[in-house]
Amino acid sequence: MIPFRIQLSKKTWDRLQYMQTKTRLTPNVLARMAISLALRDIHTAAINESKPEQVHVINRDVLFGDQEKVYEALLRQFCAEQGVDSDIQGILRSLIDSGLHKMGHVKRISDLRSFFSSGGLAP
Repeated sequence: MIPFRIQLSKKTWDRLQYMQTKTRLTPNVLARMAISLALRDIHTAAINESKPEQVHVINRDVLFGDQEKVYEALLRQFCAEQGVDSDIQGILRSLIDSGLHKMGHVKRISDLRSFFSSGGLAP
């Protein structure tokens, strides 16, 4: 299901790199967090099917590491529950963008704690 190469927009990649300078977390880890946040709040995860003009390509092995099968299962569940039948590239880009939007206030690694503490999981 997940293609070998994932095409992220240049804007998304630039946001991931900016957050890397603030948190010292790699873009792939930040993207995983963004996907998780977007999947957790599926009401705001709209799929943008437009293709970016400028792309940054990242291999799925780098993006997901040894957790690829977990993310694939989460994506399948998301698509089934939401009735989404879009291109997986668009789905991944949309989920990452949505999650990064939620992470917009992050200025340092300690700011991420609110997303993953027990208080951050409440709807």
